[in-house]
Amino acid sequence: MIQIIKNIQFIIGEQTKLLVKPLLLAILDAFLNMFFYGVMILGIVRLVERSFTRDFFIQCVFFLTIVFVIRLFLSRFTYNSMQINGSIIVTKLRIQLADHVRGLNSGFFNQNSIGKLTSNFTTDIADFEQVLTHNFIDFFKAFFMVTIGIIAAVVIDVRFALIIVIMILVALPLLIVGGAKGNKLAGTHREKINDVISRVVEYINGIKTFKLYQLSGAKFQRLDQSFNDLKKSAIKVELSLIPYVMVFSTIVSFIIPVALVWGTYLLTNEASSPESFIAVLILSISISGQLMAIGMLYPQMKFIAKSADNLREVLSAKPLNYQVDALDGANHAIQLEDVSFSYENGVPVLKNIYCEIPDGTTTALIGPSGSGKSTIIHLISRFWDVRSGKLTIGGVNLTTVKPDALTKHISCVFQEVYLFNDTILNNIKIAKPNADHSEVVAACQAANCHDFILKLENRYDTIVGEGGSTLSGGEKQRISIARAILKDAPIVLLDETTSSLDVDNEREINQALDKLMEKKTVVVIAHRLNTIINADQIIVLNEGKIREKGTHFELLANNDWYAQMYQEQVSARNWVI
Repeated sequence: MIQIIKNIQFIIGEQTKLLVKPLLLAILDAFLNMFFYGVMILGIVRLVERSFTRDFFIQCVFFLTIVFVIRLFLSRFTYNSMQINGSIIVTKLRIQLADHVRGLNSGFFNQNSIGKLTSNFTTDIADFEQVLTHNFIDFFKAFFMVTIGIIAAVVIDVRFALIIVIMILVALPLLIVGGAKGNKLAGTHREKINDVISRVVEYINGIKTFKLYQLSGAKFQRLDQSFNDLKKSAIKVELSLIPYVMVFSTIVSFIIPVALVWGTYLLTNEASSPESFIAVLILSISISGQLMAIGMLYPQMKFIAKSADNLREVLSAKPLNYQVDALDGANHAIQLEDVSFSYENGVPVLKNIYCEIPDGTTTALIGPSGSGKSTIIHLISRFWDVRSGKLTIGGVNLTTVKPDALTKHISCVFQEVYLFNDTILNNIKIAKPNADHSEVVAACQAANCHDFILKLENRYDTIVGEGGSTLSGGEKQRISIARAILKDAPIVLLDETTSSLDVDNEREINQALDKLMEKKTVVVIAHRLNTIINADQIIVLNEGKIREKGTHFELLANNDWYAQMYQEQVSARNWVI
C-alpha cells in the first residue's frame, strides 16, 4: 500500500494535492456510514432493555434520513470530484509522458518494443486511472472503516476487539501473499499484452508480405501464438488469485460467528453485558463486510499497480541533458572533434572522427553500408549523444543545447517518410503550424508536388491515410521536402532520399532538393554520385573512420576508393540490354 502511494506521488507529483479533497470526503463518508451502525446498536439495545419508544423511533428515522441525504450528496460530490480530478491528472500525465519520451535518446526506443511503448500510453495509463479514481478511494475508505470499527470495539470491550484483531492477523498473510502473487503475475501478463500489440502492429504493417508468402490468417503462427499465450496468462492470473481471495474472505467472514459464540459464552457467564454483546456483534458484521471488500480490492490493486510501476520506470529514464534553452547565432558550421560513438552493443561505429562542415556549404557522406554515415546524421540531430569527443554547431557543444531548441534549426528528409492520417495541408504545416495557405502552396510548388496535389479529389484537404498509404513513394518524398522547405531551417540533413526512386521521380525530387538546399548548411547521404558530385565537400567513410575527404575532383585525383566507385558508376551508365 505504501509503495502504491509512493508510485502515485512520483508519477503525478504536485497534482497529488487534487486527491486530498476526495480522500477527506471519503473519511467523512466513512464516519457517517458508521453512524448507521451506531443507531442500529442503540436501537437494539433499547429493544433489549424494553425502552424502545415511538419518540425514539421518530428521532432515529429523522437523524438517519438526514445522514442518508448528506451521504447521498457527499457520495455524488466525492465521485464527481474524483472523476474530474482523475481526468485532469491523467490528461496531464499523458502529455507529461509524451514530452518525457520525446526527450529520450533513440536507445530507449531500441530497447523497448512498440508493444511495450504502446501499452505504456494506453493500457498502463488506463489501469493507473482505474487505481486512482476507483480502487484507491474504495480501499482507503474500507480500511478507515475497519480501523474505526476496531477502535470502537476496544472502547466497548477489549476482549471482543482482541478476537477480531486475532482473526484479522490470521487472514492478513493470505492477503499479503495474494497481493504479491498478483504483482508478480502482472509483470508476466503485461509482457503477453505487449507481445500481442507488437504482433498486431507487425501483422498490419507487413500484411502485403504475409499475403504474398501465404502467412496471413491461421498460418501466421506468431500472431496466433501471442493471442493463445495471452489467453493462458489471463486464465492463470484469475485462477491464481481466486484461492487467496476466497480463503481470506472465508476467514474474515468467520469473525461474526466467532464473535457470536465468544460473546454468548461471556454473556452466559455474566462476564459481559447484553449491550456490549450486541454492540460488538454488529461491529463485527461491519468489520467483516469491509474486510471482504479489502480482500477483493487489494490483490486487484497490486495487480493493476504494476501499471504504475511501468509508468514510473518510463518517467525515471533519464532524458538528454542540456544547459541552454536556445541555439543562438547566425553561424551554423558543424564540427566533429575526435568524435567516437557506439550503440548499446558496445561495437564502435565512429572512431576519432575529425571534420568540419562550413556554414552555408554542402557536405556529402558516402561509403559502404555500416560505415557510420547515418550515425553522423543522428548525432547532428541529437538522437544520440557522442560517447567521446565533441560535436558543435556554431561553436556550441550540442550536449549543452535543449533538443527542441536544436531541432528548430534542422530540417531532415529521410528515405522512409512518415505521414500522419490527416490532410496533406496539415501534414505539411507540421513544420510551421502558423503558416497560411499561400505559404504552403509556395513550398509545394518549390518541392514539385503542387501539380499532383491539385489532381487529388480534395486537393490539399485530401486525407493521405496512416503513414501516407494512399500516396506513392515519390509523392510522399516530395511532400516531406515541401515540409522541410516550409520550415526553412538553416541546417538540412538528407539521408538517402532518392536511393529507392525511379529516374523520373529522382529528377523531380533532385530539383526540389536544390530549392531546399539553397543557402543552407547541408549534410547529404547518397549512393548515387550524381546527387553529390557538386557538393562543396565529400567525406568518404569506411569502418567508422574517414578514409578520404575533399571535392569531387580532388578525390578523383587521389585515385582511391571514391575514384574507383565513380568509374564503376560511369561504366554502368553505358550498359545496354
